[in-house]
Amino acid sequence: MRDNAGVVEDSRSSGGRGASSTGRPRGRPQKKARGKARGVTREIIIAAALREFAECGYEGATTASIARRVRVTQPLIHYHFGSKQALWRATVDSIFARLSAEVEDAERKVEGMGPAAKFVTLTYSFIDFSVSNPELARITHNEGVVHTERLEWIVENHLRPLYKRWGAYIESAKEAGIIKDLPAAFVVTALLGALAQFFDLAPLLRAVWAIEPTTQENVRAYSNAVVEMFLEGASVRIDEDFDMADPENVGD
Repeated sequence: MRDNAGVVEDSRSSGGRGASSTGRPRGRPQKKARGKARGVTREIIIAAALREFAECGYEGATTASIARRVRVTQPLIHYHFGSKQALWRATVDSIFARLSAEVEDAERKVEGMGPAAKFVTLTYSFIDFSVSNPELARITHNEGVVHTERLEWIVENHLRPLYKRWGAYIESAKEAGIIKDLPAAFVVTALLGALAQFFDLAPLLRAVWAIEPTTQENVRAYSNAVVEMFLEGASVRIDEDFDMADPENVGD
């Protein structure tokens, strides 16, 4: 019995609550945070950050909340991105890169076609992307209401190149007599506002008009309505150059 007591005493002195044969103390199991973190990539964190920044704005978003969304520790966020500002920039870069890919794909489809085809196709492309990624409009709006360094950055790196690209199509459409001779800034702002509002105010539309904006039927119907409102004599000029009713032209 004394020998056994001695063994117990030795065990306590060498390992606290009873050391295992490997030298690790028994008792409370080790945390598995690292195991969970292995499956959380930068892309997963960016997807969570996109929702956080869109819903809460930059000031209201926190890296702790983003970490909770993907069930990792806050230090892991800082390990990958360094700071909230760096994470915000990576997030904005990501969504605009996907938008740019959509636009480039649309441009390839209408290469060699006339200005009406290009203007209409680009409009549809933006509408489709906006439906699938409503965070784009929300982040752009959040940053656009106050002049900050973030606004300057997003304008310089993403919005100005995008608007310049779109402006070129608008100018071509104006020269062809397809749309009225209005400043491109007015056309782009009104068009983007019209597109974003329909999907951003989905709860209001459901409550007042009993309309579900995200159904394929309503997306297409609204797309056609917006295009017709912004194109002068759309039914005549577009038919000569581009058939909006043809599914092959406007996508799925």
